Amino acid sequence: MVERRGAVVELWRYPVSSLRGERINEAPLDARGVLHDRSWSLIDETGSVAAPETERRWRFVPDMLSRTGQTGVEISTDGTAWLTIPSDAANAAASKRAGFPVMFRPLAPMMKATSAEQASPRYDRGHLHILTTASLRALAHLLPPESLVDVRRFRPNIVIDMDGAEPGFPDRQLIGRRLRIGDALVAVNEPCERCSFTALAQGNLPFAKEVLHAIARHGGGGFGVLARVIEAAPIRQGDAVSLI
Repeated sequence: MVERRGAVVELWRYPVSSLRGERINEAPLDARGVLHDRSWSLIDETGSVAAPETERRWRFVPDMLSRTGQTGVEISTDGTAWLTIPSDAANAAASKRAGFPVMFRPLAPMMKATSAEQASPRYDRGHLHILTTASLRALAHLLPPESLVDVRRFRPNIVIDMDGAEPGFPDRQLIGRRLRIGDALVAVNEPCERCSFTALAQGNLPFAKEVLHAIARHGGGGFGVLARVIEAAPIRQGDAVSLI
């Protein structure tokens, strides 16, 4: 049985892990999610991947930006000058911002790097991350306005406006179901567990530890869901979403 449940209202891609990403109108999919999503990393001289949620020295990273340009992935430390990676110029700009030597390196598709030219991801990134507007509204009602509950804190790939969503965090209704999103088919398999990254300051969003505390109290630590791609097809803003 196919049940129409809403539509795609936002699409996001994060070309460099932990950097801010780009809002896009169309998200091409492959077997592991949005194409070019979290395909690069920022590392130090020892090869350690940036971890702003656990190490204070990396707290500058969510203020940097990444996007997919005409010549490949680009980064910016200030939102004005954009530099293609990999390049000495991009490494130099990021190192100046960090205050210690850093460089950009492709992320391996699996938890273990397959060559010296790749960095090992800190978590399994083979998931498509989905969030609903209903859950965002529910979380905002639990917190003071100054917490700024904003989609950028949670780094989803797809934001869905669900019809007839239940109170609370209705994303969990989707676990164990398949979603037809435009021409793509995905299987929702688990909640998206949250860490302190959601509380970090980034851009005009302030540090807000109460965001993570509210998720822990009311969402069991999870906020949004993770899905795997069954049938890959481009997803576009406005595409219908149906439960199967």
